Amino acid sequence: MVYFLSLLPILILIIVSLTKGVKQAVIIGFAVTSILFFYWDASFSHYLGSMGVAFLTTVNILMIVFGALFLYNIMQGTGLISQISHSLDNLHPSKEIRFFLLAICLTAFFEGVAGFGTPGAIVPLLLIAMGFNAVLSVAVVLLFDGLFAIFGAIGTPILKGLQLPLELTNSQVQEIGFTAAVIGVIVQFFVLFAIFRMFAKLQDPLQHKGKILILFTFFALPFCLFAWLVPDLATVLAALVMLVLSIFYLKGAEGKINLRAWIPYGILAFLLLLPKLFSPLNRWIGWDVAFLDMFGSGLNASISPLQSPLIPFIIVGIGVTLYKKSKSLYLVKSSVKLWQVFIVLFPSIAIAQLMINSGVQQPSMVNNIAGLLSNLGSGYTLLSPLLGIIGAFITGSTTVSNIVFGPSQLEAAKLLNLDPNMLLALQLNGAGIGNAICLFNIIAAASVANLKNYREVLTRNIAPTLLAGLMAGILGWVIIEIL
Repeated sequence: MVYFLSLLPILILIIVSLTKGVKQAVIIGFAVTSILFFYWDASFSHYLGSMGVAFLTTVNILMIVFGALFLYNIMQGTGLISQISHSLDNLHPSKEIRFFLLAICLTAFFEGVAGFGTPGAIVPLLLIAMGFNAVLSVAVVLLFDGLFAIFGAIGTPILKGLQLPLELTNSQVQEIGFTAAVIGVIVQFFVLFAIFRMFAKLQDPLQHKGKILILFTFFALPFCLFAWLVPDLATVLAALVMLVLSIFYLKGAEGKINLRAWIPYGILAFLLLLPKLFSPLNRWIGWDVAFLDMFGSGLNASISPLQSPLIPFIIVGIGVTLYKKSKSLYLVKSSVKLWQVFIVLFPSIAIAQLMINSGVQQPSMVNNIAGLLSNLGSGYTLLSPLLGIIGAFITGSTTVSNIVFGPSQLEAAKLLNLDPNMLLALQLNGAGIGNAICLFNIIAAASVANLKNYREVLTRNIAPTLLAGLMAGILGWVIIEIL
């Protein structure tokens, strides 16, 4: 019974989202999870503390959403978005080639540089501006991000999500990262065919599948290589290699691309990457506003205003305004959208915090889910990525999923006499894959893209995501049992 109740919030979120809508799902899910929280004998102070953590987490996400809207609205108002939509016309005549090039390359680059929902707030807007279907743009970017999030934000998921809390050695991190990258690339290759079907259904029949697979290979091979050599920079470097190879492949050395309209986003990428390359700057902006022992619960949370992508977004947006001599910052338009996001995003994050923090008198709902899967014996490997997917689904973060479920994967490896590095690699894979159906990401990305039907994105992505997780588990089982 306790296992079913632990899973109940997740079941409600998925079932109600698919049948009624995401807004109804998070409201019902929040009410049910609140009741379960007290059924778990957690105190009212812990409830208030969880709400405080949820609110501050929401604020951190909304800073990214607002920044993306702020810059995009200014660029749209000044005509730069229209120029971007035609900037790659000379690279290749096919719109689908340009779609996949940007969906893969830009999503990988912004995930590798900043992470935390940044690619979902940027890339779909650009694809929509180029004339592509909004649902398709959001869904595909999130599906691709499932691979890129393995090393998102300069390796944060593996370095801070696994190595730091589990005290892993550098050689373990190298093996885990490389294994996760290889499995992730193989799985993503098959996910591509699900994306092809989605593209044909929502946009147009595909004419260049072979070339698109070659473009993906331009990313996949360097990604695996860099995962072994420099896992923290694997996504960023692979995206840059892909861009260069793709330009020569599609247009040759004589190809000309109009990059002038892209300059603001180029400056944005530089500002996002600068603290990672210049360590003194990283220390200067590294302070945060901490809220300790909220409501006497022992729960802590913080806001890092200078580390958020919000500041680079605002800097670039104001720069574009001054350069283009725009008379408006479009603040009203961005603010209205922000409130619409908040009323759906906050209860969804609150559900996650209540599930995580319910373990005051007994194992939390999250720990019970991990315990349920660990009872599967030798079949645990097959469903190991599912734990990572569930973690990303309820927490909204690859890194947090690893922090929450990494210890459970390690304990299961000891109890079942399985390779711990393989299980942690599968956890990392699942946590990345889960980004495609994470309600936080869907709500934020769809809202920025002015898409109100969140349910359709979840409906499109849930089957490829679960199949990707199962495929990753099968590959892990084959490696452990056969190879």
